[in-house]
Amino acid sequence: MNVWRYYNETFHFHNGRLLLRGPNGTGKSKALELLLPYLFDANLRPTRLSTFGGSERTMFWNLMGDGYPGTTRVGYVWLECGRTGDDGWFTCGARLQASKHSRNVTATYFVTHRRIDTPGGLSLLTADGRPLTRGDLAAAIGDSGGVFDSAADYRRMVRHTLFPEFTEEQYEALISALLKLRTPKPSEHLDPKELSKLLSEALPVIDQQDVAEIAEGFEKLDRRREELARLAQEVEAARGLAERNRTYARRVLRAAAASLISATSTMDGITRKARESREAYEKAKQRLAELTTEQERLAAEDDELAHRIDGLQESDLFREGQQLDRLRRDADTAAQAAAAAERKAAERAREADDDAAKASAVQAAYEQAEQAADRARGEAGQAAERVGFVASFEEVAAARDVPTARKLLQAAVDSRTRQVDQGRKALYEHVGAVAERRKAETRLEDCREQEARAEARLVEAQTRREEALARLREAIERWCSECRELPLAARLDELVDAAEDENAVMRVVNDAAAAVADELTRAETTLDARRQALAEERARLDAERAELARRTVLAPEPPRTRTADRARLPGGPLWRLVDWRPGVDESTQAGVEAALEASGLLDAWVLPSGELAVDGHDTFADGALTTPAPGSSLADVLTVDPDAPVPRVAALLRGIAFGVTAPDHPAAIGADGTWRLGAARGSWAKPAAGFIGAAAQERARARRIAELTARIEDLDERIAGVRAELDAIAGRREALNAEQRRRPGHDELRAATGQVARAEAEVAARADAVSRAQQEHAAAERRVATALRQLSLVAGEHGLPTEEAALDAVDAALGAYRNKCHAWLDLRQQAATLAGQAQAAAERAARSRRDADAAAQEAAELRRLPRP
Repeated sequence: MNVWRYYNETFHFHNGRLLLRGPNGTGKSKALELLLPYLFDANLRPTRLSTFGGSERTMFWNLMGDGYPGTTRVGYVWLECGRTGDDGWFTCGARLQASKHSRNVTATYFVTHRRIDTPGGLSLLTADGRPLTRGDLAAAIGDSGGVFDSAADYRRMVRHTLFPEFTEEQYEALISALLKLRTPKPSEHLDPKELSKLLSEALPVIDQQDVAEIAEGFEKLDRRREELARLAQEVEAARGLAERNRTYARRVLRAAAASLISATSTMDGITRKARESREAYEKAKQRLAELTTEQERLAAEDDELAHRIDGLQESDLFREGQQLDRLRRDADTAAQAAAAAERKAAERAREADDDAAKASAVQAAYEQAEQAADRARGEAGQAAERVGFVASFEEVAAARDVPTARKLLQAAVDSRTRQVDQGRKALYEHVGAVAERRKAETRLEDCREQEARAEARLVEAQTRREEALARLREAIERWCSECRELPLAARLDELVDAAEDENAVMRVVNDAAAAVADELTRAETTLDARRQALAEERARLDAERAELARRTVLAPEPPRTRTADRARLPGGPLWRLVDWRPGVDESTQAGVEAALEASGLLDAWVLPSGELAVDGHDTFADGALTTPAPGSSLADVLTVDPDAPVPRVAALLRGIAFGVTAPDHPAAIGADGTWRLGAARGSWAKPAAGFIGAAAQERARARRIAELTARIEDLDERIAGVRAELDAIAGRREALNAEQRRRPGHDELRAATGQVARAEAEVAARADAVSRAQQEHAAAERRVATALRQLSLVAGEHGLPTEEAALDAVDAALGAYRNKCHAWLDLRQQAATLAGQAQAAAERAARSRRDADAAAQEAAELRRLPRP
């Protein structure tokens, strides 16, 4: 109603369907723009309204464009939805108001369970046919619905009522589908792919967090797929390389196996030597005990031998033996050698015992270090499992020596530390982006609140302006009804519609006032001219009356064709040269004089000689040119004045025939006023003769004075009437000016319009601020998504968590792993050192035992030598 070219149109849906047919320009697309999905969407953006998706036709154009002559327009659009199975109705609509003073359109939305323009329903027009104001609309709806200034509140009410099970995302998807399917001619070139694309575009927007997580999952899948493909390529390459290097590998393995066998043999030898050293040590201890017993026996034997020697020396045989001294010396030497050998054997036995003890202590320390290293390795392996370093730990454990293992450990830990640092950096960037997004959201909410307050102030200002406009319209209606001179009744609707435009109102009023003023001026000018003409005529008549009163001779009015100066001509006019014969009645006199006056003979100049050479133009009568009448002539009713200076008048009278009616003669006069002059003839009548004869002259003068007096009195009355009309016109002019001065002013409306303009400017500024805040928020959202994607990428690539506490736990576990590995490697290094020391101690104990055995054997051999 009152939108675009629709002044009051109702489109009826049949079973929920509407078919619109007609040539281009009849409003098919416009009906869709104004109904669906606008009344679901409540969005005035041109791209949402236009079926083509353009921005040329705004709602402002729908109201004020296309040649609309007014300055303000209020229209309504609505949609009635009936519930199946009962008589319930739900009506949703919008009140749209636009003004040429602003490019904005004020939309007030409403819902009600009443129908529009039905018995018992809701009427959107006032009694005089104007669209309802917002206040009137709210009052008319009352408890049957609600009025909304906020499009979001209205949209929420429509969604909850018509689509109660829809979420906001599903509702937005429905509107998007309607927008897509509303495009012109969608089935003309139906393409399944395009239809699928259209419906896909109408699907609800997925949450960015979900998109990020799904994208992260797909990226992980892509990375796994690429990794698997790369691994497959590497497997193939490895197979080829393995095939080519199998021989080399066998050789390397053979060499490594030989080294391993050698090392195993060495370790077995060391173990065997350690065992043999332990056994040798036990044997050495046992041998030491045996040697000690043997030494004690030998000492007893030595004492016995010494006693025997002493006995032998005292025997005769000794004294008698010639080689006794030499044998004694040899025995002493052997005894000394045996004692030295015994001392050496005892020393070697003690050294063997010390070396065996040291070997045993070193072996025990080695075994303890090996056990500690095994325990440390188990703990390090558990730490490796906690940080996901099993393969790296196995690589470290397989290193040939501790320095290499430390290098491998440090490289793995440094690499993981860098990965954790990258994850922490990505996490901090994401946390910072989230904080910036939170700030942007806060700024956006603040800007929206300020915009909402500005819009509320705008609505309040518009309401005050509507109220001021309504009061002004009422004042204009009262003023128009009180106006008597200004013809505004026929243009009342135009004035009321244009009430908000002071210039338009002034144009209408000024045009009406100018028309009335022009009418008054024309009437005043006409009356003034009439008054002046009447005054001039009165002056002329008064002068004529005075002249008649002053003079005694009357003369006919001179014709316009006379230019000659008769004062210089000889002769005289015919009426002054003749008189009436006695006995001619007055009617005959009046008829003859009327005929003479009508024919021009009455005032024709009669020259004495008949010459016509005069200056100027005039009418002359010459008797010499006439033919005497065969019967009666004017000479029968007229006689020549004896004092006439023209002797030829009598011939002139005899040449003019006379009868009751003008006879058939070249020059004839009838008593009934008819006349004839050659081919010309005519007639006239007058009440009495006034120029021929003295009595006639006196009677004519008296009659003329009476006529002039009556006419002057009539002119006086007419002049007085004209003056009264002029006074009335002056009064109307003053009343016209007073009515113009009483025109209702626009000060209140102008002030309210200024407030609306300022409120609209503030709304525009707040809208710009909201737009900038939305752009900042969108940029912050993109930064959060980018940071989250980077965090997910780094976490997925390196197998890291995305929480700071978890990263701290990974960092702590990594440190624990590093410390455990270093402790294990320290024990491993210590065990390796002790293993070398144990091997050296065992070898040294074995050598000492061999030396002790050799020394004991030597001492035994020396003891077994014969004594002299």
